Amino acid sequence: MGFSIEEYARLRPVLWHFTHKYNLPLIRRRQAMLSAAQLVPGAVTDEPRRGRSIREGVPVLRDQDLLHEGSVALQAGWTMADLVRDLNRRVFFWSGWPDRPVKSGRRPLARYTATDLILRIPFRDVVAYGPQFSRCNSGATRKQQGIAVPRGPNTFVAAEQSPFTPRSVVEVSFLGKVSLPKSTQVGQSIEGPWEAL
Repeated sequence: MGFSIEEYARLRPVLWHFTHKYNLPLIRRRQAMLSAAQLVPGAVTDEPRRGRSIREGVPVLRDQDLLHEGSVALQAGWTMADLVRDLNRRVFFWSGWPDRPVKSGRRPLARYTATDLILRIPFRDVVAYGPQFSRCNSGATRKQQGIAVPRGPNTFVAAEQSPFTPRSVVEVSFLGKVSLPKSTQVGQSIEGPWEAL
């Protein structure tokens, strides 16, 4: 099947990212988003993170409380450790429009509204970093109608290799690092107010 980057960009022109408010000075200083593995080298393990560890001077990483091995159908010989390592080497964004992320991206808002800020970025401004697309919330592994959800090397795919349409995209990820363009905005809610990063 596959789709083009341009096709996706027309349909969902904005990426959304939630981050703990303590991370904003580091993001502003670096003008980049780094994967968990790059942000805290050596502190990221092969086990899902439970809860948030908040220590001064250390980036606050998103918890992985919704990642449960019993709800996952691992594919292609992957182990749970392989899945966690893959997630930790990515920078994640919710797919969306100028005024909101997709429904799956709006659900966490209530959970993190007191602690997180929101970044929104025009998708076209970060295409050079090699986006990969997923049709699921990769870090939430609730069974679907009693059936374990598949996760593995094809959870994230390039647009041209996608077995799903751009309309099905829930998450967009980048390996390692994404330098943030001048068009990046930060706000306290999806309604704003917005300011330049």
